Amino acid sequence: MKPTSGPTLYRARFVLPICSAPIEDGALLVDDGHILDVNTFENLSIAHPDVAIVDFGEAVLLPPMINAHTHLELSSFREWAAAAGEPVAPQDFVDWILWLVRVRRSLGDEQLHDSLVGGLNACLLAGTGAIGDIFTTLSAAHAYRKSPLRGRIFAEVLGHDPAVVEERLTAISDIILKNSRSMLDWGLAPHAPYTLSAEVLDKVFAYAEWLSLQCTMHLAESTEETRFLQDGSGAIAEKLYASAKWDPMASHPPGCSPVAALCQQGRLRAGDLVVHGVQVDVDDIDLLKQSGCSVVLCPRSNASLKVGKAPVAAYLQAGVPLALGTDSLASSQSLSIWDEMAFAMDWFSGEAQPCDWLEIATLGGAKALGLQEKMGHLFPGLEASFQVVTLPELPSVETLEKVLCTAGQNVTVTHLYLAAENVLLES
Repeated sequence: MKPTSGPTLYRARFVLPICSAPIEDGALLVDDGHILDVNTFENLSIAHPDVAIVDFGEAVLLPPMINAHTHLELSSFREWAAAAGEPVAPQDFVDWILWLVRVRRSLGDEQLHDSLVGGLNACLLAGTGAIGDIFTTLSAAHAYRKSPLRGRIFAEVLGHDPAVVEERLTAISDIILKNSRSMLDWGLAPHAPYTLSAEVLDKVFAYAEWLSLQCTMHLAESTEETRFLQDGSGAIAEKLYASAKWDPMASHPPGCSPVAALCQQGRLRAGDLVVHGVQVDVDDIDLLKQSGCSVVLCPRSNASLKVGKAPVAAYLQAGVPLALGTDSLASSQSLSIWDEMAFAMDWFSGEAQPCDWLEIATLGGAKALGLQEKMGHLFPGLEASFQVVTLPELPSVETLEKVLCTAGQNVTVTHLYLAAENVLLES
């Protein structure tokens, strides 16, 4: 559905702006793809008596979800693993990485392209309006062109050979130039501090700064990562490096935490994204706060891989910006931030309030991806980007936020508007 011609009031039983309290019998006044006002339907209809009205009835209107970290190329991973005769994911973190690599190596570019397309569509159906997607198969870049999703495509880089990485960075630059018509911006994803040598890591971050590209990195995800960066020992050296034929001592271990290894060398810049941030202490949290980075939480993936819980309460108290991501379907059960939020609400049990989780899932993700001036909350001047959802039974306005946070699969997304255009098929 194209944007309605002329000013339009979008009405629902509840409007949840995120930046302010829920509004019962609320409405948005929209024109030319942007929000003009947010208020009660009564107030807006009196002030604008002649505008068109779209009434969603017994529903909740709120900003789209933002999936700030996902791997959409892996959306068909369960089927691939079953076909490869390895349907059960290993419980050990390093064994899981090796399992993922084994299964992925058997795939062709066309399979990965089709899986990416399926993942993009699944995000839309789950009420997601923007993504931070880790992208590996450069030949599949055209899959993004037709997607209305906002956000950023983070081209992944890993390895120890500077010449190979230089070739990869050149190929990424070419892909960016050829695929600049997408609604999505581009960034770089240096995979993790244990999959890039120090020399390569510095090269990638310098390249990102040269091209003004936002970076995202898996960081402080597991105890194995922490141990390896401390002294070069453990399962990463014994299994992962052995499999990749890398020398674990080619780069001298920094002898500190993963966060300190990135922040103390000035590699992370304000606006970059740290993903997971599970294995951190008070000093690490302070470094992340000083860095100006957002931390993207992926609690279902962390629980599945048994790597621990991120210190959500400590992050919030320190003022570290938080967002939510689903990671991939190799470690999570869905690409729905609604499901991720419901799990987080239960798993972190009181570390954050419902209003916090709703903000993390929407405005937090928008800020993480640099979209806060366009979407993430409902406020005059922003794009008219919102989702409309229904529940089996609508609660009172007093309990709305708690019910939404815990609803998960009970949420039905009926409409998703991006810049006033409904990007879902009419029901």
